[in-house]
Amino acid sequence: MKIEYVTQQPPPEGSQQKLTVVFIDYESLYLSFLNQFATPPDLYQIIEDVKRHGRVLKIKVFGDFTKEEIHQERNRIRTVTSDIIDCGNEGMVFKKDFTDFIMLDHMYQEIIQNPVAEQFILFTGDGHFASIATFLKTFMDKTVGVYGVTGTMSRQLRDCASWYKMLRVLDEEDDFYRRNLVRNFRAIRDRGTLPTFLRTIEHTARAYGGNQNKYELILREMINAGYIRQERCTAIAGKEFTMLVPDWEKIESDLEPEPPISANMTT
Repeated sequence: MKIEYVTQQPPPEGSQQKLTVVFIDYESLYLSFLNQFATPPDLYQIIEDVKRHGRVLKIKVFGDFTKEEIHQERNRIRTVTSDIIDCGNEGMVFKKDFTDFIMLDHMYQEIIQNPVAEQFILFTGDGHFASIATFLKTFMDKTVGVYGVTGTMSRQLRDCASWYKMLRVLDEEDDFYRRNLVRNFRAIRDRGTLPTFLRTIEHTARAYGGNQNKYELILREMINAGYIRQERCTAIAGKEFTMLVPDWEKIESDLEPEPPISANMTT
Protein backbone atom coordinates (compact mmCIF):
# COMPACT_ATOMS: atom_id res chain seq x y z
CA MET A 1 0.00 0.00 0.00
CA LYS A 2 1.19 3.50 -0.81
CA ILE A 3 -0.53 6.43 0.88
CA GLU A 4 -0.62 9.87 -0.73
CA TYR A 5 -0.61 12.87 1.58
CA VAL A 6 -2.01 15.98 -0.05
CA THR A 7 -1.13 19.11 1.93
CA GLN A 8 -4.08 21.47 1.61
CA GLN A 9 -2.95 23.97 4.26
CA PRO A 10 0.82 23.77 4.96
CA PRO A 11 2.16 23.66 8.54
CA PRO A 12 3.57 26.92 9.94
CA GLU A 13 7.32 27.29 9.77
CA GLY A 14 9.09 25.47 12.62
CA SER A 15 6.23 23.04 13.33
CA GLN A 16 8.52 20.05 12.77
CA GLN A 17 10.49 21.01 15.89
CA LYS A 18 7.47 21.29 18.19
CA LEU A 19 6.74 18.76 20.93
CA THR A 20 3.65 16.96 19.67
CA VAL A 21 0.81 14.80 20.98
CA VAL A 22 -1.13 12.74 18.43
CA PHE A 23 -4.81 11.75 18.81
CA ILE A 24 -6.23 9.16 16.40
CA ASP A 25 -9.92 8.38 16.03
CA TYR A 26 -9.08 4.90 14.79
CA GLU A 27 -12.65 3.75 14.33
CA SER A 28 -13.28 6.59 11.87
CA LEU A 29 -9.90 6.16 10.17
CA TYR A 30 -10.32 2.40 9.79
CA LEU A 31 -13.85 2.54 8.39
CA SER A 32 -12.97 5.39 5.99
CA PHE A 33 -10.03 3.42 4.59
CA LEU A 34 -12.10 0.27 4.32
CA ASN A 35 -15.05 1.98 2.62
CA GLN A 36 -13.00 4.03 0.17
CA PHE A 37 -9.94 1.88 -0.51
CA ALA A 38 -10.98 -1.65 0.63
CA THR A 39 -7.94 -1.87 2.91
CA PRO A 40 -7.15 -1.01 6.56
CA PRO A 41 -4.81 1.93 7.22
CA ASP A 42 -1.06 1.35 7.40
CA LEU A 43 -0.43 3.02 10.76
CA TYR A 44 3.35 2.68 10.61
CA GLN A 45 3.50 4.51 7.28
CA ILE A 46 1.10 7.17 8.58
CA ILE A 47 3.08 7.80 11.78
CA GLU A 48 6.29 8.13 9.75
CA ASP A 49 4.64 11.04 7.94
CA VAL A 50 3.53 12.56 11.26
CA LYS A 51 7.16 12.55 12.43
CA ARG A 52 8.00 14.89 9.58
CA HIS A 53 5.78 17.53 11.20
CA GLY A 54 6.62 17.30 14.89
CA ARG A 55 8.65 15.72 17.70
CA VAL A 56 6.18 13.11 18.89
CA LEU A 57 5.73 12.76 22.66
CA LYS A 58 2.61 10.55 22.69
CA ILE A 59 0.31 8.73 20.31
CA LYS A 60 -3.18 8.06 21.71
CA VAL A 61 -5.60 5.85 19.76
CA PHE A 62 -9.36 5.81 20.38
CA GLY A 63 -12.15 3.49 19.26
CA ASP A 64 -14.91 1.14 20.28
CA PHE A 65 -12.89 -2.07 20.11
CA THR A 66 -15.86 -4.15 21.25
CA LYS A 67 -17.05 -3.90 17.64
CA GLU A 68 -16.25 -6.99 15.63
CA GLU A 69 -14.86 -5.09 12.63
CA ILE A 70 -12.05 -3.45 14.62
CA HIS A 71 -11.69 -5.89 17.54
CA GLN A 72 -8.53 -7.47 16.07
CA GLU A 73 -7.01 -4.11 15.15
CA ARG A 74 -5.48 -3.57 18.58
CA ASN A 75 -2.58 -5.88 17.72
CA ARG A 76 -1.72 -3.79 14.67
CA ILE A 77 -2.07 -0.55 16.63
CA ARG A 78 0.43 -1.81 19.21
CA THR A 79 3.14 -1.73 16.52
CA VAL A 80 3.12 2.09 16.83
CA THR A 81 1.76 2.73 20.36
CA SER A 82 0.47 0.95 23.46
CA ASP A 83 -1.69 3.95 24.45
CA ILE A 84 -5.03 2.53 23.25
CA ILE A 85 -8.27 3.87 24.74
CA ASP A 86 -11.21 1.51 24.33
CA CYS A 87 -14.39 3.59 24.09
CA GLY A 88 -16.84 0.69 24.08
CA ASN A 89 -19.89 1.07 26.29
CA GLU A 90 -22.78 -1.32 25.85
CA GLY A 91 -25.19 1.05 27.62
CA MET A 92 -24.70 3.91 25.17
CA VAL A 93 -26.96 4.34 22.14
CA PHE A 94 -24.76 6.85 20.28
CA LYS A 95 -21.43 5.08 20.57
CA LYS A 96 -19.62 7.19 17.97
CA ASP A 97 -20.46 10.36 19.91
CA PHE A 98 -19.19 8.64 23.06
CA THR A 99 -15.84 7.99 21.34
CA ASP A 100 -15.67 11.68 20.41
CA PHE A 101 -16.47 12.66 24.00
CA ILE A 102 -13.68 10.47 25.41
CA MET A 103 -11.19 11.76 22.85
CA LEU A 104 -12.09 15.38 23.68
CA ASP A 105 -11.76 14.61 27.40
CA HIS A 106 -8.25 13.24 26.88
CA MET A 107 -7.28 16.30 24.85
CA TYR A 108 -8.34 18.67 27.65
CA GLN A 109 -6.51 16.48 30.18
CA GLU A 110 -3.39 16.69 28.03
CA ILE A 111 -3.58 20.51 27.98
CA ILE A 112 -3.51 20.55 31.80
CA GLN A 113 -1.19 17.64 32.54
CA ASN A 114 1.30 18.12 29.71
CA PRO A 115 1.82 21.89 29.25
CA VAL A 116 5.11 21.35 27.38
CA ALA A 117 3.16 20.01 24.37
CA GLU A 118 3.33 22.66 21.65
CA GLN A 119 1.38 20.91 18.91
CA PHE A 120 -1.70 18.70 18.79
CA ILE A 121 -2.20 16.51 15.71
CA LEU A 122 -5.64 14.96 15.20
CA PHE A 123 -6.70 12.12 12.93
CA THR A 124 -10.37 12.84 12.39
CA GLY A 125 -12.72 14.57 10.00
CA ASP A 126 -15.43 15.22 12.57
CA GLY A 127 -16.63 18.80 12.96
CA HIS A 128 -17.13 18.17 16.70
CA PHE A 129 -13.41 18.88 17.10
CA ALA A 130 -13.55 22.35 15.53
CA SER A 131 -14.19 24.06 18.88
CA ILE A 132 -11.20 22.52 20.65
CA ALA A 133 -9.01 23.24 17.63
CA THR A 134 -9.99 26.90 17.88
CA PHE A 135 -9.44 26.90 21.65
CA LEU A 136 -5.98 25.35 21.34
CA LYS A 137 -4.90 27.70 18.58
CA THR A 138 -6.43 30.95 19.83
CA PHE A 139 -6.22 30.76 23.62
CA MET A 140 -3.44 28.24 24.27
CA ASP A 141 -1.09 29.29 21.43
CA LYS A 142 -0.82 25.68 20.25
CA THR A 143 -0.35 24.49 16.70
CA VAL A 144 -3.17 22.20 15.54
CA GLY A 145 -2.66 19.81 12.64
CA VAL A 146 -5.39 17.59 11.23
CA TYR A 147 -5.17 14.50 9.02
CA GLY A 148 -8.31 13.29 7.29
CA VAL A 149 -9.22 10.76 4.63
CA THR A 150 -10.09 12.45 1.32
CA GLY A 151 -13.71 13.53 1.25
CA THR A 152 -14.41 12.99 4.96
CA MET A 153 -13.16 16.17 6.66
CA SER A 154 -15.52 18.83 7.95
CA ARG A 155 -14.98 22.27 6.37
CA GLN A 156 -15.34 23.89 9.80
CA LEU A 157 -12.58 21.68 11.22
CA ARG A 158 -10.32 22.54 8.28
CA ASP A 159 -10.92 26.25 8.84
CA CYS A 160 -10.13 26.00 12.56
CA ALA A 161 -6.87 24.01 12.21
CA SER A 162 -3.41 25.52 11.83
CA TRP A 163 -2.72 23.05 9.01
CA TYR A 164 -4.26 19.95 7.51
CA LYS A 165 -3.54 17.11 5.11
CA MET A 166 -5.74 14.69 3.19
CA LEU A 167 -4.91 10.99 2.85
CA ARG A 168 -5.75 8.49 0.15
CA VAL A 169 -4.36 5.19 -1.06
CA LEU A 170 -2.66 5.50 -4.42
CA ASP A 171 -3.72 3.22 -7.22
CA GLU A 172 -0.55 1.50 -8.50
CA GLU A 173 -1.39 2.40 -12.09
CA ASP A 174 -2.05 6.04 -11.18
CA ASP A 175 1.24 6.13 -9.28
CA PHE A 176 3.08 4.82 -12.38
CA TYR A 177 1.66 7.62 -14.55
CA ARG A 178 2.16 10.31 -11.91
CA ARG A 179 5.81 9.39 -11.37
CA ASN A 180 6.48 9.39 -15.10
CA LEU A 181 5.00 12.87 -15.42
CA VAL A 182 7.25 14.10 -12.61
CA ARG A 183 10.27 12.49 -14.33
CA ASN A 184 9.35 14.22 -17.55
CA PHE A 185 9.02 17.60 -15.83
CA ARG A 186 12.46 17.11 -14.28
CA ALA A 187 13.97 16.29 -17.66
CA ILE A 188 12.32 19.38 -19.20
CA ARG A 189 13.59 21.56 -16.35
CA ASP A 190 17.14 20.29 -16.89
CA ARG A 191 16.90 21.11 -20.61
CA GLY A 192 15.49 24.56 -19.91
CA THR A 193 12.45 24.14 -22.19
CA LEU A 194 8.88 25.29 -21.49
CA PRO A 195 6.29 22.50 -21.11
CA THR A 196 2.74 22.76 -22.42
CA PHE A 197 -0.16 20.45 -21.64
CA LEU A 198 -0.38 18.49 -24.88
CA ARG A 199 3.37 18.26 -25.50
CA THR A 200 3.89 17.04 -21.92
CA ILE A 201 1.41 14.20 -22.46
CA GLU A 202 2.88 13.23 -25.83
CA HIS A 203 6.51 13.32 -24.69
CA THR A 204 5.89 11.45 -21.42
CA ALA A 205 4.05 8.63 -23.21
CA ARG A 206 6.79 8.42 -25.83
CA ALA A 207 9.64 8.46 -23.30
CA TYR A 208 8.24 6.18 -20.59
CA GLY A 209 5.37 4.26 -22.17
CA GLY A 210 1.72 4.22 -21.23
CA ASN A 211 -1.59 5.52 -22.50
CA GLN A 212 -1.91 9.20 -23.49
CA ASN A 213 -5.52 9.43 -22.30
CA LYS A 214 -4.46 8.19 -18.85
CA TYR A 215 -1.61 10.73 -18.76
CA GLU A 216 -4.11 13.48 -19.58
CA LEU A 217 -6.39 12.39 -16.71
CA ILE A 218 -3.55 12.23 -14.16
CA LEU A 219 -2.05 15.54 -15.33
CA ARG A 220 -5.41 17.27 -14.86
CA GLU A 221 -5.65 15.78 -11.35
CA MET A 222 -2.17 17.13 -10.54
CA ILE A 223 -3.17 20.59 -11.77
CA ASN A 224 -6.39 20.54 -9.71
CA ALA A 225 -4.44 19.42 -6.61
CA GLY A 226 -1.99 22.32 -6.97
CA TYR A 227 1.10 20.34 -7.99
CA ILE A 228 1.18 22.07 -11.37
CA ARG A 229 0.28 25.70 -12.19
CA GLN A 230 -0.86 26.97 -15.58
CA GLU A 231 0.62 30.32 -16.63
CA ARG A 232 -0.03 32.35 -19.75
CA CYS A 233 3.15 33.24 -21.66
CA THR A 234 4.05 35.06 -24.88
CA ALA A 235 6.41 33.45 -27.36
CA ILE A 236 9.06 35.39 -29.30
CA ALA A 237 6.74 35.51 -32.32
CA GLY A 238 4.09 37.16 -30.14
CA LYS A 239 1.81 34.14 -29.90
CA GLU A 240 0.37 33.37 -26.48
CA PHE A 241 0.47 29.87 -24.97
CA THR A 242 -0.15 28.22 -21.59
CA MET A 243 2.95 26.93 -19.79
CA LEU A 244 2.91 24.30 -17.04
CA VAL A 245 4.91 25.20 -13.93
CA PRO A 246 5.51 22.44 -11.32
CA ASP A 247 5.45 23.35 -7.63
CA TRP A 248 8.59 21.37 -6.80
CA GLU A 249 8.39 21.95 -3.05
CA LYS A 250 4.86 20.53 -2.94
CA ILE A 251 5.73 17.65 -5.28
CA GLU A 252 8.77 16.62 -3.27
CA SER A 253 6.91 16.97 0.02
CA ASP A 254 3.77 15.01 -0.93
CA LEU A 255 4.61 12.72 -3.81
CA GLU A 256 8.25 11.87 -3.00
CA PRO A 257 9.13 10.74 -6.51
CA GLU A 258 11.97 8.38 -7.26
CA PRO A 259 15.21 9.84 -8.62
CA PRO A 260 14.79 10.89 -12.26
CA ILE A 261 15.80 8.38 -14.91
CA SER A 262 17.04 8.99 -18.43
CA ALA A 263 14.35 10.07 -20.88
CA ASN A 264 15.35 7.38 -23.35
CA MET A 265 14.46 4.62 -20.90
CA THR A 266 11.04 3.10 -20.49
CA THR A 267 9.41 1.86 -17.30
